[in-house]
Amino acid sequence: MAWSHLFGLAVAGGLGTLARAGVAELTLRWCDRDFPWGTFAVNVFGSFLFGLITAIGRGRFALSTGLETVLLVGFLGGFTTYSSFAFQSVDLLEQGRLLSATANLIGTTIAALLAVVAGLQLGRLAG
Repeated sequence: MAWSHLFGLAVAGGLGTLARAGVAELTLRWCDRDFPWGTFAVNVFGSFLFGLITAIGRGRFALSTGLETVLLVGFLGGFTTYSSFAFQSVDLLEQGRLLSATANLIGTTIAALLAVVAGLQLGRLAG
């Protein structure tokens, strides 16, 4: 991978991270704190953007593979990783791969929840 491409990924990832921090800050000001609205917002909006960019990039406004990677992996990777998960699940469903889609949805969700629990427990033990 060329250095210019790596630089583009890094910049886009940084911008995605800043955007996520901005959304988190806004939701803390505007929404109640009984629900993680910031995370919900970036995950849902990131999924929308992933689908939109993919559809545009593979449609009549074809994006280069490099630009698509910078946007999807760089920016949305910094903004959220949930968009990739959601897109891949829908893609599997659209391909008629119900078992794979179900395994992805259930497996990823359970694994992520267990990882959070493990991280919390480890952090509590260390702290």
